[in-house]
Amino acid sequence: MRIYPPSIQKIGLFKDRGTLLIQFALLLAVLISILGTAQIGYMYYAKRDLQRIADLAALEAISALVDPSTCTAAEAAGMNSITTQWKWPAGVSPAPLQQSVRCLKWSRDAGPAFGAAPFNAVQVRLRGKSLQLLPFLGNREIYAESISAIPDDPIAAFSLGSGVARLDEGALNRLLTMLLGTNVNLSLADYQGLANTKVNLLGLKEALNISAGTYEELLNADVLLTKLLESSISVIQNSPGSDTANIAIAALDKLLTLPIAVNIQNTVISLLKAPGQNGLLDIGLFKDNPMSALIADVSALSLLMVGLQVANVDSAATLQTGIDLKPLADVAIKAKIIEPPVIAVGPPGYDSTGKPRTTAHTGQIRTFLDIKALTPVAGKTSLLDLNLLLASVKVSMPAGQLVNLPLYVEVGSADGRLEEVICRYEGNKHRVRIDARPGLAHVFLGNVPAALTNTTTPWENLTKEKFHLLSLKLDIKLLLGLIPVVEAPIALKAKLDLPVNAPGAYSSLYYDYEKSKPRAEQTLIKSVGMKQQLGQSIGNAINAGLLEVELDTSGLKLLGLDLGLVSSIVDGLVNGLVGIVSGVLGLLNVVLMPVLALLDGVLLGPLLEALGIQVGYADVELLWADCNYGVIVQ
Repeated sequence: MRIYPPSIQKIGLFKDRGTLLIQFALLLAVLISILGTAQIGYMYYAKRDLQRIADLAALEAISALVDPSTCTAAEAAGMNSITTQWKWPAGVSPAPLQQSVRCLKWSRDAGPAFGAAPFNAVQVRLRGKSLQLLPFLGNREIYAESISAIPDDPIAAFSLGSGVARLDEGALNRLLTMLLGTNVNLSLADYQGLANTKVNLLGLKEALNISAGTYEELLNADVLLTKLLESSISVIQNSPGSDTANIAIAALDKLLTLPIAVNIQNTVISLLKAPGQNGLLDIGLFKDNPMSALIADVSALSLLMVGLQVANVDSAATLQTGIDLKPLADVAIKAKIIEPPVIAVGPPGYDSTGKPRTTAHTGQIRTFLDIKALTPVAGKTSLLDLNLLLASVKVSMPAGQLVNLPLYVEVGSADGRLEEVICRYEGNKHRVRIDARPGLAHVFLGNVPAALTNTTTPWENLTKEKFHLLSLKLDIKLLLGLIPVVEAPIALKAKLDLPVNAPGAYSSLYYDYEKSKPRAEQTLIKSVGMKQQLGQSIGNAINAGLLEVELDTSGLKLLGLDLGLVSSIVDGLVNGLVGIVSGVLGLLNVVLMPVLALLDGVLLGPLLEALGIQVGYADVELLWADCNYGVIVQ
């Protein structure tokens, strides 16, 4: 073994130590780089969250600036918002290092100007410290400033729906039962409480923990349906006292505790409506400043019904229910929401292209009613008796047949547009004008195979087919009835394509709205159009001969007869079709008319009304109006 001198051994030891020091230095540099990057990223996050707090405080402060001669209420509202929201930015100092809320004048041309009243804007300034990962990276203070101002244009929120005016608890319970897949039994008082309780949209956004602030971020924000209901309760609980608040909270709690078949825990809906995307809200022209539109209030009932319908239209499920009308008929009802209703928030008037700035509509729905009814059970009715030289032809209708009537109805959207808001028209009241018109309807008695599955195809482009109305009995005999040749069934097929037109012109509705007055004490729901009775329209069309019918003789075989005689017999049947149909309709009236009489009152009417839809008729509800809403201007 070779032994090195001590001096050489020391050199090797120093060399090893030097290598370790270099590795440690490199590792330390990497760690510092990672921490530095994390520090910069976190400061950016904290700065953004601090800016959000300043924006919300500025908006809430400007909403409280009712009297432009004093800033007291605005300052208090802004400070309260800062205190409430300060816990949100994780890692920021537990209290602001600096906070200020000041009133000022603001104009588009000159910008902010501090001075004496009257005020039309509020400035919020915040300064805090973010979490410091490395003590030698410099100043960790972050700063945010926001100015909100009252623009020239007022703002309003409204919705359309034909069930809100009457609040029929039976119809609403049936709809919720269909939407949720479980038995719902809320009282009229529950629905009145929901209708008269306000939910602030900005408060709802905060309760949903949606930190997004830009239009694109809000557009991509998804909301769990169960979280929407829970957050609505939270907003109502934290809102100023209301006589109906506790009733509304109890009603929403009932819905959340039901054994719901629909998995609302995982059902997601979008907050905003956009082309190709269904959503709760249509904020119109507020894409540059969507937070300002969220200052509006909506009723808890509107929020619930629109949310559930948006969830349904985005799913593949159809609404289903059944109604027992024995001894008249059994009816199974299926429905699919083609387009859900929407709550509109925005300014009045038109843009430079002539397009309305703020619009709302009811839902659009297709329904299928499978009606089963019995023809009279006694006797056999003769419909046709022909003598064709050598042959006699008789057609009769056997008694006691089960008749299937497939009835499809598509009801289009009623439309409304915000025309005008006159600020402080009388005292603190705002005068609001909304123009609205009812939707159209199409009725089809027959088969439309893709009606509830192909919801993107317009009604007029769907394939429509005749249906099997009745089985008739055909008797053919030769030689003066001495020789029976055929005794066989033939089918009677039919269809009815009936547009039910509503008035096309818009009607103007006027509302006086006072923000501080309870909704129940104001007239905020008005109507346009007149109800169209679908059952009566169908009955009149059938009696007027608009029902298209044909005899299906494709299965008719006349063994032993020559082709000339077969042709004569078939021609005789076709020529006698008018007489056959007249006889059939006379008998069917006994079956059909009682069922059609119940179509509007018992079968289809309550479902449409609960969905906020009626043929030829619509209710327009003003949800909120304000001339003192804030826009973030800086």
